[in-house]
Amino acid sequence: MAIRKEELSKTVEWIDYRKVRPLDFPRENSAVFPEQGVVVLSRGEREALLEMILTIPTNPYISLEQESFIASAKELGVRSLAKATLCRIRAELDSGLGAVLVCGLPLDPYLPDTPGRGGSLSPDYKETFVAEALLLALGCLTGAEPFNYRQEGRGTAPLIDNVVSIRELRTVKGSGGYENNFPFHCESAWHRKRPDYVVLLGVREDPMAKTLLFSTDMFDPGMELLAEAKDEGTFRLKGPELYDQMECLGIPLGTAKYVLLNPVQSITTGLKLNLNFNGTDCANEEAVEWLSKLEIYIEDKAIATVLRPGSALILNNDRTCHTRNGFSPSFDGDGRWLLRCYFKKDLWTLGSSPLEIGPQICSERDFDDLLKLGWMTSARRLSAEFFEYIKHPNLIRSLDERKSRLATIAVHFTPVEGTRIV
Repeated sequence: MAIRKEELSKTVEWIDYRKVRPLDFPRENSAVFPEQGVVVLSRGEREALLEMILTIPTNPYISLEQESFIASAKELGVRSLAKATLCRIRAELDSGLGAVLVCGLPLDPYLPDTPGRGGSLSPDYKETFVAEALLLALGCLTGAEPFNYRQEGRGTAPLIDNVVSIRELRTVKGSGGYENNFPFHCESAWHRKRPDYVVLLGVREDPMAKTLLFSTDMFDPGMELLAEAKDEGTFRLKGPELYDQMECLGIPLGTAKYVLLNPVQSITTGLKLNLNFNGTDCANEEAVEWLSKLEIYIEDKAIATVLRPGSALILNNDRTCHTRNGFSPSFDGDGRWLLRCYFKKDLWTLGSSPLEIGPQICSERDFDDLLKLGWMTSARRLSAEFFEYIKHPNLIRSLDERKSRLATIAVHFTPVEGTRIV
């Protein structure tokens, strides 16, 4: 009888890769972003975008206006960008470098100080939302839908993340951190709702803060390292420690704690990256050595850019991994400020739900009880009534034991159709 990968993994003495191979790479000499991936908008495209954006009457930071704002943003690209520009962006993302640096974007006419906290902004913090509209418009060019994870913003779950430096998070290797180099990673590669694309848009720059990138397009043809790739099940990809900490505080993961994936995977369209050098366990020392060689290779080949106002980086999250270097930010209101959003093509499908995973996550009795509570429809989709537990996850802790368990199961079916929080 064959042993399932998940069962086999329980017998392995897993080695935390980062603990045995600390991050220690100089990043001063990364190659510049290649011209092949740079798209510079014409003056006509820039003016047309700005004119359209300034007529959008809705505010992306008001929840009731968010869907209308997204709908308006989706029209921007097709109505304002030249056909050649659109074709080049799409081709480069899916069959070229896997990343596009779009330059010459219009700017907000007036910009307030860089916010002191990340995540969402108060609806009245900005007078215009040019950057936010462009962020969504560029991501939607891929045919994917914007979304975010409940854990981002430490539970506030904004659709649009404002990424800024925060003093008390200086050592964090993620949003808000800045003191140390951050490891290369694909965004949420372990999650059942892994993004297909990620967009980062510059609002304010720090000339010392670089965004680094590696693409499957950079692998040398026939390189021995890929030929030496280990058997499936040798590597265990897991979520950030922050997500585990938040689960202990009552914010369920809504996905498996880990997945068994090769860091470089061969698929029908080429190679796919499943990387997070800060969140991978190895089955043995041989796997640690192989992963270390891969990390060295990626660090040596990486390209870099500074995200400036009027520039945005669109990433194919299967074909690229990315990171940032450490830097010393200013906290004078003029510090680095990025916008970030995730995009997924099958956002509302049930393809990654517990229906595929089986009774170990959700039994038939669980489905029946969720239906009786009004949290799920007969089509096994979450109801709007359950959305309050997504917006306010602390409410789950106030439920009795059975309902709390059912709520924890239910978040595996997020997002609620019509909402964008997973």
